[in-house]
Amino acid sequence: MKLIVITPARDIDDEQSLVTKMFESGLQTLHLRKPKYSTNRLKEYIKQIPEHFHDRIIIHTHHDLALKFKLKGIHLGKIHLSKKWRYFYVRFRLRLRFDHVSKSRSYSRLQQLFAKEERSYDYFLLGTMYNNMTGELYSGFYEAGLTNALKTSGKKVIARGGTSVSSIEKSIKYGFHGIAFNSYIWGAEQPYERFMNILNEFERLEIELE
Repeated sequence: MKLIVITPARDIDDEQSLVTKMFESGLQTLHLRKPKYSTNRLKEYIKQIPEHFHDRIIIHTHHDLALKFKLKGIHLGKIHLSKKWRYFYVRFRLRLRFDHVSKSRSYSRLQQLFAKEERSYDYFLLGTMYNNMTGELYSGFYEAGLTNALKTSGKKVIARGGTSVSSIEKSIKYGFHGIAFNSYIWGAEQPYERFMNILNEFERLEIELE
C-alpha cells in the first residue's frame, strides 16, 4: 500500500529535519506542496533535504525543478490542466522528459474516477475522504459506491483528507491503492511521533509499504 505524506501549506519549525527523519524511517513518497512559494524558495527547501532522498519527492508547483533536482515526479493541479496552460504543458512535457517521472493529479468527486484522461498518471488523490471529527466517510461518499468505483475504474487511487491511523484499515477495505496524510501529522505537537504511529499501524496490519 502506498503511503504519502503531504507537507503543510504553511511552514512549521524544523520541517525539513522532520521530513528527513521520515525518509530515514522508510517514507517513500513526499508531496511537497507549498502553494505560496516562489521558485527560489522551493529550491532552497529542496536543498535542505539530503540529496539521496530527492528521488522520493513529488512537487506541486515550479515543475521545472523536478528535472534540476532529479525528483520523483510532479503533481498537476487545476491550473496546469486548464486550456490556457495547454501549450506550456506540451513544451514542459518535452523539456522534462515527462515519461520518466511520476505523474499524479487530484479528484474531488467519485464520478471523476470514470473520466477518460488525455494523458497518463501513476495515481490519483481522491478527497476529502474522511470526516476528521468522526473518522467516517465524508459527506458525498458512500461505502457501496466507493468500493465499486475503486474496483471498476482501473485507476490507482489514494485516499486523501481527514485521514488518521484509524483510516488505514478502512482504506484497505474500500480498495484504495494508498493513503495520504497531512493535518494528522503536521497538526500534532510531535509530527514525527504521529508518523511513527502510522508506520506501526502498517506493521500491525502486515501491510507492505510502498
